Amino acid sequence: DISRAVKHSNKKFIKIDKPPVCQKLLQKGKRYRLVCEPEAEITPEEIEFVDGSLLKLKSYIEVYLEKPDDFTLSLVELESDATVWKAKLRESDWIHYDQNKNEQKRSAVSVKKRKPAISILEEDELCSKKQKTGNTADGIATKILTDQQLMVIAKLFGRQWREIAIECLQMEMKDIEQIQATEEEVNMQKFLVLSKWRDREQSNGTAEALYRSLCEKASYEILQALQGIAFP
Repeated sequence: DISRAVKHSNKKFIKIDKPPVCQKLLQKGKRYRLVCEPEAEITPEEIEFVDGSLLKLKSYIEVYLEKPDDFTLSLVELESDATVWKAKLRESDWIHYDQNKNEQKRSAVSVKKRKPAISILEEDELCSKKQKTGNTADGIATKILTDQQLMVIAKLFGRQWREIAIECLQMEMKDIEQIQATEEEVNMQKFLVLSKWRDREQSNGTAEALYRSLCEKASYEILQALQGIAFP
């Protein structure tokens, strides 16, 4: 499997945890295709999902890119042509893994004073937990998001921000269109949508609440930023 391949390879690998989970469970015996945007060399393009006891051959997919730019990976079920998993990887996801050992790494994993990177499993658990820290003594977790904080988060959203706003924040398309009709600048549009969500949530318009709403769709960068605001 992947862990054995990485362990016995002489190449350098880094692990990037992406929060999106499968929209439907992978089914044994079904075939899936990995799609990359922009186009990249994918080996193999299609793979059959099997349990661990049958993994005799290569059981993972490799993607080769000429330039380390932002790209989106989608896993598509061949039978229904439905997208079951999708995640965007940005250059910022791996840029802090510098090959120069003399340069201080910015990775949260390598700096002991910083919080370790959260795993996909831990994020899923956090998404399912009830708001247990809402009444903390110091008031950090219950602090309403400020305009400045919302603008920071707004600038981290990519092209799918409208889809995420509808699916995760329960925004109406008519509200988004109304904002776009009155505001031309894209970051301001995203900020106004987040501001509308905060106003609707009132006392629950916190970083922790926004994290829980976005945890299955937003980028790792956004979730890390929200964690930093909620638990500085």
